[in-house]
Amino acid sequence: MSMIYITLNIIVYVIDVRSLILDVRRLVFSLVLGIVEGLTEFLPISSTGHMILVENILNCMDDSVIAFTVIIQLGAILSITKIFWSQLYGMSMICIKKIFFKQHDDHNHLCIRHIFLGTFPGIMLGMIFYEKIGLIFELTYIMYGLIIGGIFLLVGELCASKEPRVSRINNITYLQAFLIGCFQCLAFWPGFSRAGATIGGGLVVGLDRRISSEFSFFLAVPIIFGSAVLTLYHYRSCIGLMDALLLIAGSATAFFIALFTVRYFLKIVQNVSLIPFAIYRFLLAGGIYWGLMT
Repeated sequence: MSMIYITLNIIVYVIDVRSLILDVRRLVFSLVLGIVEGLTEFLPISSTGHMILVENILNCMDDSVIAFTVIIQLGAILSITKIFWSQLYGMSMICIKKIFFKQHDDHNHLCIRHIFLGTFPGIMLGMIFYEKIGLIFELTYIMYGLIIGGIFLLVGELCASKEPRVSRINNITYLQAFLIGCFQCLAFWPGFSRAGATIGGGLVVGLDRRISSEFSFFLAVPIIFGSAVLTLYHYRSCIGLMDALLLIAGSATAFFIALFTVRYFLKIVQNVSLIPFAIYRFLLAGGIYWGLMT
């Protein structure tokens, strides 16, 4: 009996150690994805492409991991609400005053209507092709998306005049907001980059780099928030306590990294073109091609 008892204790101990090792590995994986998400979500280099690339490198490609990468985007979005809280609050108040107090909004200010026009094309296209989009989340498609998105950034730089028509975010027109929203639909191709599509699209329609970047950040809030919440709801029955803690850890990491990334990016984008980002995309695509061929 004593031998059986000792054997059972050893088995329980081994199981506990293996569970602990597995939990530590999952935590490290969550933190890595949070860092990658925070660094890439708002840069024109494709966060989705980088996340899928990391998942392939770590050999962690399944539906739960893909869902995890979508949900931790909430952390990155919270960083945008913190940085641009005053502008987002101002837009919300304009909308509330118009609805409840019948006050006319000032057309010389960015408002919710701009955000709606910028997100409407993506929402409609996403609803139509929701089931099919996941079928192209493969490295081959990402490689081509990086290349085509890089070319689009170069086109945006060519279209950018020395004196842009819009150098203040409050001067964006409804038509420009809608056209940028149409460009955002290009990001459904993984590897193209939502930020790259909207920033490059902003340059095409006459915004300067900083204003294109800021408007791109604003458009990210409803798009990514909605996607993350829907994914969280879809997988709600599969998320246990440990999964929830890992999501919090990954999201918190993405939040703090994105705070630094966005602030730094806004400083350098005023003086540096998007060409270095395009070159990086081409190099990354070349690396993926080399990896696939070998």
